[in-house]
Amino acid sequence: MEEFNELELQKLIDFALSNTDSSHPFGNSGTYLGLAETDILSLVYSRLENKMAISQMTELFHDIRNDILSRKISTNVRDLHTITKNCDKCKLNSTPELPKWNVKDPDVVIILESPSVSPEAITLMIDAFKSAGFNSDQLCLTYVNRCPIRRKFENQEVTNCSPYLHLELQLLNPKLIICLGGLPSSVLFGTQIKIKDVRSSITWLGYWPIVSTYSPMYVLKSGGNIPNQFCADIKQAYDFVASKSKVKNDN
Repeated sequence: MEEFNELELQKLIDFALSNTDSSHPFGNSGTYLGLAETDILSLVYSRLENKMAISQMTELFHDIRNDILSRKISTNVRDLHTITKNCDKCKLNSTPELPKWNVKDPDVVIILESPSVSPEAITLMIDAFKSAGFNSDQLCLTYVNRCPIRRKFENQEVTNCSPYLHLELQLLNPKLIICLGGLPSSVLFGTQIKIKDVRSSITWLGYWPIVSTYSPMYVLKSGGNIPNQFCADIKQAYDFVASKSKVKNDN
């Protein structure tokens, strides 16, 4: 097996986080594409949705990402997770947790703020994904911050851990990313995100379509229509990935 090179990882991360267009509404991104290309891919997708089934489009974009990324990244998920597991940048005296479920080729990567989630919130989340039609083989559950501590993470701790997530997404190459909560969305888009402003829609960032919705912890403590909105967002994600609907007719 090729020896893991942490310097190579850091170079990849630095390049992925480089600023390309500060005028873009989402600021810096953690992807290899510039933000102008993000807009191009979004436009291409919107033009194709009247000519191809959603499932065909997601497969097409997945194949394109795979071709491009395979030429740019020489490491692999196991190498990345080895160094993540042994990370001690924050000196938290806590062992980082690795992603769960399908950690090889998931259709969807779900991002939580951290592994410190109550059993009730986990049950709510799993029930929502099952009700939408997902199974665990399709999903990978990962985190912005890998250490399970029960307090708000400091900015430097988020900064230390986020690059692992950025590279992990590129290695896993999902068809869709689901951000559960404001922090996961903000870490990807490079600016503060209000979930109420971006939920119920597909937002493109670099190669990837992203669904941003409430965290299961927030859903648990909120009343009104929030739980229904959360379930609707997860169902929208399922339809995006798995829809077998017929192509729309322009006539």
